[in-house]
Amino acid sequence: MLAVVAATAPFPASGAYNYTASMSGQPLGQWNVTVKRNDSATEIDENSWASVMGMMLSAKATLALGSDLSPASYTGNYLAGGQNVGVTVALTAASATITGTQSNAARTVALGTGTHHFVVIEPGLLAGLFALPAQLAAWNESTVTWLSPVAGAAQPLMKDPAAPSARPAGVPAQDVELSLTGQIPVTMWYDAVTFVPDRIEVPSQHTILTRLR
Repeated sequence: MLAVVAATAPFPASGAYNYTASMSGQPLGQWNVTVKRNDSATEIDENSWASVMGMMLSAKATLALGSDLSPASYTGNYLAGGQNVGVTVALTAASATITGTQSNAARTVALGTGTHHFVVIEPGLLAGLFALPAQLAAWNESTVTWLSPVAGAAQPLMKDPAAPSARPAGVPAQDVELSLTGQIPVTMWYDAVTFVPDRIEVPSQHTILTRLR
């Protein structure tokens, strides 16, 4: 019974989802994810790019989730200023092992005390954030362990109990808000039925991602 429930955890349907980004109101780049899903696993493939102060940045990443939407693995390849950075993460329920091109040794990070799940979110990228509304709903949890692959660090990520923000212009009426606190606070507006994010705000970076339709 539990296996059947886990296999049907709601998640955005298979397909491509594209977002435009702005920083302080100026166009920044485009973030794109493709969802591939079956009864036992979900894969999110990201291909994103940005231009920051004349520097081109690009990223490709793959986030694999299990039947209950727990992260199983992550692979990222990033290009910034002519430098290539690669990172891979293998996860279990209790730990994550991180291997990167900038380090000669693998690093193991433990699940945070008092939490039951990892989420894998690379700052500045989309794949992990895209999965977050569906993950938190499936697990019915308000605090998780946020793993940043390149930093090789983990910290708590919590739902913000503060009052909801005013609905931004252009956000569909059926969307609900998800505000998160941590080292980098994030506010998301997502479709309550499909769990597809329509708007992602990172106030500390003056950055907004808006879904293209």
